Amino acid sequence: MRRAATVMVVVTSAIWVAPAPVLAVDQADWQPVFSDSFDDPGTLPSGCAAYDGSSEGAQPTYFRPEAVTVSGGRLHLALHRRTYGGKPFVTGELRCLGAAQQYGRYEFRARVPVGAGISSIAMLRPVDQQAPQDESQLEITARPGAETALVRNGSGTGTSVRTLPGPFSDWHSYAIEWSPAGFKVFVDGKERSTDPGASPAQRWFGFAVTTSESGAPGTSTTLPAEFQVDYLRVYAFAPVSSLPAVAAQPSTAQNGMSGSPGGHRWSLWLAVAATVMAAVALFALVVHKTRPHRPPPSHRA
Repeated sequence: MRRAATVMVVVTSAIWVAPAPVLAVDQADWQPVFSDSFDDPGTLPSGCAAYDGSSEGAQPTYFRPEAVTVSGGRLHLALHRRTYGGKPFVTGELRCLGAAQQYGRYEFRARVPVGAGISSIAMLRPVDQQAPQDESQLEITARPGAETALVRNGSGTGTSVRTLPGPFSDWHSYAIEWSPAGFKVFVDGKERSTDPGASPAQRWFGFAVTTSESGAPGTSTTLPAEFQVDYLRVYAFAPVSSLPAVAAQPSTAQNGMSGSPGGHRWSLWLAVAATVMAAVALFALVVHKTRPHRPPPSHRA
């Protein structure tokens, strides 16, 4: 029995004390699932739609579908000084709910409008729309002489904010990388922001142009102004390396269960249960082998 107990301790130690592998993301871990170069005039990307509704809070904007157009090989999101729904500005927002997924890489080339009071945004929002701690975005404000970008990353438990210095006017390529290893932002191929926090919630990607939180455009800002996007490429996280996290496949908002965090929890519990059962079987085998055997009745005195 002492020998069996020793074996049991060794097995249990191997299960619970083994160090967890370090998270890393290789280029091969990203699989393309969506791409649009906006070459079809008047047609929005598949799975995407222009939002129609008032902005949240005290923002003086109303999002309207006519402010989101495709022409000249580009996506245009416009900001107009026009009253609608009691708001003094009409703006554009594109939501790609049909490309919701858990983790992803989003590449786009864009030009933001220059002017005080205008913000151009690339955003990730939770499918349920009820968890602000899961919201992340890259917000670019190209005020003359003060071009900055704010990276807000909701990790599921809180939100971090980082400020990136410009310039951001004219055309630039951007990439937002969201994986179990964290949240990163690249500008023109250079990593500009990294945060180890990463929300595990299913999220959709989108673009918007709106008024800045620091103040609406004044009379010195020329309107209408446009946030233009040259292309959009979306990748799913499908690791080929031995990462401990399993990526969800892209899914629509209506079919989000396939990549839900709950599915991963069930997989973890099944793995733990299988390991425990194997340890119990090994323990029983050792006990059987080490237990002294009585001779058959015919050999007894």
